[in-house]
Amino acid sequence: MLNDQALQELLDYKSAASVLSVYLNTDTNPDAYKLTLRSMLKGIDMQPDVEAALRYIEHEYTRQGRSVTIFSCAEENFFRAYPLSVSVHSRIHVAEKPYVRPLANLLDAYGAYGVSLVDKQGARFFYFHLGELIEQEGTLGEEVRQSKGANSSVHGRRSYEDAGVSNRDTTAAKKNFKESAEAAIAFFEKQKVRRILLGGTDENLAQFQHALPKSWQSLIVGKFSVDMTANHSEILAEALHVGSKAEEKREAVLVQQMITSAAKAADGVVGLRDTLHATHEGSVKTLLLDEEYHAPGYRCQSCQYITAEAADACPFCGGDFDELPDATETAVRQVMLSGGVVEIVRDNPEMADIGIGALLRY
Repeated sequence: MLNDQALQELLDYKSAASVLSVYLNTDTNPDAYKLTLRSMLKGIDMQPDVEAALRYIEHEYTRQGRSVTIFSCAEENFFRAYPLSVSVHSRIHVAEKPYVRPLANLLDAYGAYGVSLVDKQGARFFYFHLGELIEQEGTLGEEVRQSKGANSSVHGRRSYEDAGVSNRDTTAAKKNFKESAEAAIAFFEKQKVRRILLGGTDENLAQFQHALPKSWQSLIVGKFSVDMTANHSEILAEALHVGSKAEEKREAVLVQQMITSAAKAADGVVGLRDTLHATHEGSVKTLLLDEEYHAPGYRCQSCQYITAEAADACPFCGGDFDELPDATETAVRQVMLSGGVVEIVRDNPEMADIGIGALLRY
């Protein structure tokens, strides 16, 4: 599984030799995706790495998930393969480091969600990551009787006994929501979730949300109606659908925030030149990048400063520059290494016009 530790290893990996990065969509029949892989690898002058990738697909890959990513540097005996539960566009990339931009895209869209199903009596908690839904914890409080709807006493008046039971049920439900919220917080902290989805009735979710601290309420990006007994397939389908719609809205807000901040020269930049400069300074909190945007650039051999414009010498250390086929890949890597967030924005016309920008820490 591609977890945080595996991603960090890919980000940190540096090689004196070239690294072959393969992203292969396997959501089709084996003959088709094997043919796609062989076609992509034609003309790649890295025979040991080509053979390693083909060997893995032929003999080790068991078709888990809907795609697989492979990283190989045979010269340094480095090989990693990660089946993924979400689809990717098939592509290959050769560079001195693993190609991580598509992973940033996946992590942005499908990474580190917490999902809570809630009713008056308890909650179920799930971790939703890269298309996988894992139920790990739950909580069950005091029994709460379901409302009968109609008044139980004659002449439309509730009996004192029924009123007492109703009060006890209301108190029990309130206590259960509080305990569910506390359990949810512990679960979310343990899993280091970045976004939260809630499932249940509007009434139950309102009470549960009210029991959460505002810092956790701010991470809620979507809600859906589902029964507490729903199976994993039903919950996964809802999480994918609601999460996707919520992500579009959230990205649109971030793009507007970036544009406004850049216009006011206050904690925001747009365009390749200013974004690369902010990346070098380590001031990028959130990097926003259109899914289709790529641009060449230049990197100092000594201090790793990257710029959009050619220069005879680095303005910081006087070093020589190397040309980069895609400076955005380097920016993605540097922001992720510095603890920033990368947002790969899809189907947003304003972001498509800008290409790249950032929200800054300072």
